[in-house]
Amino acid sequence: MRSYFSTNRVLAWTFTGVAVTALFFACKKEVTTDTAPNNQNDNATIAAVQQEATANAMFADIFESVNTAAISQGTAIPGARIAQPSKENADMPANCPFVELLDATGNTWPKHVEIDFGTSCLDNYGNYRSGKLNVTFNGALFSGNASVIVVPSNYKINGHALEGTYTISNASYTKTTGIQYTAEVKNGLVHLADTLVLAYNTKRTIRQTEGFEVNWPIRNPADDVFSIEGTASLSYVKGGPANQTANFSTVSPLIKKWICEHISKGKLKVEFNSITGVIEYTDANVSCSGTATITVGDKVKEIKL
Repeated sequence: MRSYFSTNRVLAWTFTGVAVTALFFACKKEVTTDTAPNNQNDNATIAAVQQEATANAMFADIFESVNTAAISQGTAIPGARIAQPSKENADMPANCPFVELLDATGNTWPKHVEIDFGTSCLDNYGNYRSGKLNVTFNGALFSGNASVIVVPSNYKINGHALEGTYTISNASYTKTTGIQYTAEVKNGLVHLADTLVLAYNTKRTIRQTEGFEVNWPIRNPADDVFSIEGTASLSYVKGGPANQTANFSTVSPLIKKWICEHISKGKLKVEFNSITGVIEYTDANVSCSGTATITVGDKVKEIKL
C-alpha cells in the first residue's frame, strides 16, 4: 500500500518530544555563568557532548517515521489490518514522505516498508529530509518481541547524511505500563559537515512512566512522562581529535515530561581522553524551568536550556 503521511500525525509528537527537542539542547544552550573551560581537553569533551546530543537526536528521529508508517500500513500492533497494495491512497493528502508496503501477505513476516522523502521533504517543525528509509518489520512493532531494522539510503536531515543500522526491539504497550522499547544504532556515521564526520553507536531503553492510555498508545500526551537510559560511543572519522573515543552513559535515568520542552531530571556521564564530565538536569520539581549544569574536571557551567 502506498500512502503519504505528515510527520506530526499520530505518534509523531511523542518521540520528537522525547528524543529530538529534548536532546538538541546542547546546540542551543545559553551559558549563565562567566566560567568557561580554557583547557583544550575540556573543550573537546564539551564539544563531544554537543555532537553526541545531535547524533542521537538525528537517529532517534527515525522512530517517528517508522512508527507513523507502521500505523498507516497496519504493522504497528498484532492483529491489525494489513494494508493491501495500491497505487495511491485517496484518504491521505498529497504530501511527503511517500510510504509503500512492499509485501502485503496477511500475517506473514517479515514485511518490508519503504519510506521515501524524495529530494526535499519539509516537516511541520522546519526540518528538511531527503532520501529513503528501508524498514524491515520482523513482527508487529508493538508485539513485545519483534525487531524492526531500518537502513537509511542516501538519507539526510537538513542536509546532514546518516548511515548505519537503526534497530527498534522489544517495543510493547500495555494499559498499565504504557510504551517501552529499545533503540540501537550500529556502525552509524553522521555527516555534520564536509570536514566533520562522526562514527556513532548507541543503545538506549525508553520507558513510559506516567500517563498510560487505556485504549491506544499515547492518545492524549499531556500527562505522559518518559524515562531514558543507555550508553553511546562517538569517535571521529573526519575532523575532531584523532584516535579518541567518547563514551556516554546515564548515571541516573533522564526524565522527560511531554509538556516540558527539555529533559527535567537525571544525569549523563561522558568519558573522553582521560576527562570525565557530567551533565545534571536540575529541574528537581519537573516544573519545565529548563536548567542544568555541566561539570568537566574542576569546571562547572550552569546552563539555561
